[in-house]
Amino acid sequence: MFYLANRVCARSQPLTGRLAAAILFTFYSTGVVAQNPVPTAEEVAAEVTGDTSTQNVEVAKEVQVDPVTSDQQIAERLSEIMAATNWFDSPAVKVDQGVVFLSGTADTLKHQQWIESTAINTSDVVAVVNRVKVAERPLWNFSPAIESVKQLSREATSVLPLIIVAIFIGIVAYFAARLAARATRYVSRRRIESGLLRQVGGNAVGVLVFLIGLYLALRVSGLTRLAVTLLGGTGLVGLALGFAFRDIAENYLASILLSLNHPFRVGDLIEVEGTLGYVRKVTTRGTVLNTMEGNQVQLPNSTVYKGKIINYTATPLVRKDFSVGIGFDDSVVEAQAILMGVLREHIAVVEDPAPVVVVESLGSATVNLRAYYWMDQQQHSVFKVTSSVIRQAKQHLTEAKITMPDEARELVFPQGVPVQLDRTRTNQAEREAVGAASSGPPRLMSVENEPEVSVGEGELTSEQAEVMRATANDETVADEANLIE
Repeated sequence: MFYLANRVCARSQPLTGRLAAAILFTFYSTGVVAQNPVPTAEEVAAEVTGDTSTQNVEVAKEVQVDPVTSDQQIAERLSEIMAATNWFDSPAVKVDQGVVFLSGTADTLKHQQWIESTAINTSDVVAVVNRVKVAERPLWNFSPAIESVKQLSREATSVLPLIIVAIFIGIVAYFAARLAARATRYVSRRRIESGLLRQVGGNAVGVLVFLIGLYLALRVSGLTRLAVTLLGGTGLVGLALGFAFRDIAENYLASILLSLNHPFRVGDLIEVEGTLGYVRKVTTRGTVLNTMEGNQVQLPNSTVYKGKIINYTATPLVRKDFSVGIGFDDSVVEAQAILMGVLREHIAVVEDPAPVVVVESLGSATVNLRAYYWMDQQQHSVFKVTSSVIRQAKQHLTEAKITMPDEARELVFPQGVPVQLDRTRTNQAEREAVGAASSGPPRLMSVENEPEVSVGEGELTSEQAEVMRATANDETVADEANLIE
């Protein structure tokens, strides 16, 4: 109000100015004229200089008419402050009528603004003219990087105890999960017969216990929100895990179905996708087979469940066959009778279903016979019995003077070869063979030094025990539970 009155006085006549000032003072004191704030230094400077642009200049909250502190004292105090901080190069302070002029070079922009705020808050300072420059940073300045590394090291050191405690909780949770899984399988072994279902139940309890421990560990380390954000918020991790564990989940589900359906058991001879071998174990990941060569083959459970399974051990009897080619001049009936005698007297060939010998085809140089017989593959080896039967058939046909020519040979006689057949002997041999076949099982001709089982064939027992014993020392999957025991 006094400022407005002085302006009126300055622009009017002395008497008129005093009268106007008195009138304005009266209106101001009675509330007739609204109390306007004191104009700022910017408005005063703009009015004096005629510049109406806005200027960002700090002003004092209160200007004392009679300052307590002198300009010299203000300058000395601010100079001491700037020198004490060591943030300024060549600092200089000049004070004129409460206006502070700062000069020098500050190391950072933050410190330049700080000294300006400090000066304006100093007692009896009216305004501050900040001429302090900011030092230019060098081109290769590693100070921010070093400061960031130091800050990270300090933060890591501060959270290191939490991380140690979280790791300890995670280890305890892991062992607690294994103990819970074993306890669950032990308790449920009398109520659940399927070994796979017991293992699935134990694994489910173990996973639940481990997840609780993992949550506690993340909660202690302060990473709970981060884990929730990564796993549930974005959804990318869940999508990646879905693709990564698709095959694992498929094999796990296939192992459950194999355990429930029981398409084969341990020790069965099966063929899956061209792989022939004895079943050793079915785990949650795959089916382990021991091949005839003693190799171990692990097939994915999904492949086994979806593929074609040939179980040779599911039915004990299996039918095998072999073919024999005799000459056109030999008696087919006699050859059939000899082969039938070999099959009926062999220890590995069963009587029911009975063996048969049929004429299969007429070749270029032979009459092809095929013999069919049944055997018990659980007790005898298919390969050994086939070898024994073919060997005895060949020996008896040879002893009976029945030729077995090679079809690959062909002799051409342009002028012809005179041949004289003994029809009496041929007809008599045919009649004897027919009579023997109709009267009952034929009696084989005695073959000297011809054992039923040769040294090369060994015993005719199955190879299952030999293969399983030969691969018993394989400990690759020894620690995993067998789901079809």
